[in-house]
Amino acid sequence: MELLALFLAALAVILAIPVPKLLHTASFRGRSPWAAMVLWQAIALAGGLSMVGAPIIYGLAPFGDSLPHALGGAVQLTLTEDYESLGQLDVHPQHIFALCLGLLLGGHLVLTLARTYFRVLGARRRHRQLVDLLSTPLPNTVDDADTQVIEHETPLAYCLPGRTNASSVTVLSRGLLNTLSESELGAVVAHEQTHLRQRHHLLTVTFEAWYRALPWLPTNRYGREAVLELTEMLADDGALAQYSPETLLRSLALSSFETASHRDAPGSALEVDEDVPATSNTLITGARLQRLLAPTEPLGKLAMFGVVSSSAALLAVPTGLLLLS
Repeated sequence: MELLALFLAALAVILAIPVPKLLHTASFRGRSPWAAMVLWQAIALAGGLSMVGAPIIYGLAPFGDSLPHALGGAVQLTLTEDYESLGQLDVHPQHIFALCLGLLLGGHLVLTLARTYFRVLGARRRHRQLVDLLSTPLPNTVDDADTQVIEHETPLAYCLPGRTNASSVTVLSRGLLNTLSESELGAVVAHEQTHLRQRHHLLTVTFEAWYRALPWLPTNRYGREAVLELTEMLADDGALAQYSPETLLRSLALSSFETASHRDAPGSALEVDEDVPATSNTLITGARLQRLLAPTEPLGKLAMFGVVSSSAALLAVPTGLLLLS
């Protein structure tokens, strides 16, 4: 049990510091953002399980040779309040400290995720009420999407996810409509609709919660930035399925300051809530521009298989050790 705890602790450190730093600048993320997204999800889940599981397993080590046996012994001792037997089990203060640390850390992560999720839901609900009050529908949009127009001169476009795609909405400003051509506007709407269709907000809110829980951890900081970038690349791919890279680039150039300018605009009737993770194409990184300016071939089947297999292995190792130990 103690060796298992040591292995999980080492895995947590590796996934928390060196691996995110390397993956954050990996060149393949622009070629196959979907594969990079899968890998980031695996790293976050495996790192979280290892980080929480290592101190718990170490703390339970004196209570049994396997995790179920040790957990049962610890629960039974707590229920019977037979604390005198702790000395016979060779339980030391460091075991109690490690067990409490693991439980507190796990609880902190879960509660932060729940708190962030409900805060985001509330913020989006308030924002949607303002949009419904101050906007007018835009007819003839792609896929008959629910697209609303607000009377504001700043070129901006963003999406507000709902519980289902049918309850989601894409918001455009009058300034954007006056700036973009019909094809450029279609590319923007297709980009935002891809965000909604692929439920990117579920990915961003999870990494936002991990970042808020442990902002000093490299994997959370790099992961949050990477997921925002990757969701934008995936949304670009959705737009590129219907429009040319040149059209998408022009639309980005003309509306690239959308949400940031909208938030800072004096007297704006709508304000982007700080609790809502960004899901707009304001995030224009070098890697994102590079793949639009000079598209490259996506990863081959063998490379994709390697990334997916590595992701599955990363997730299976701590999960299997915790369940089967």
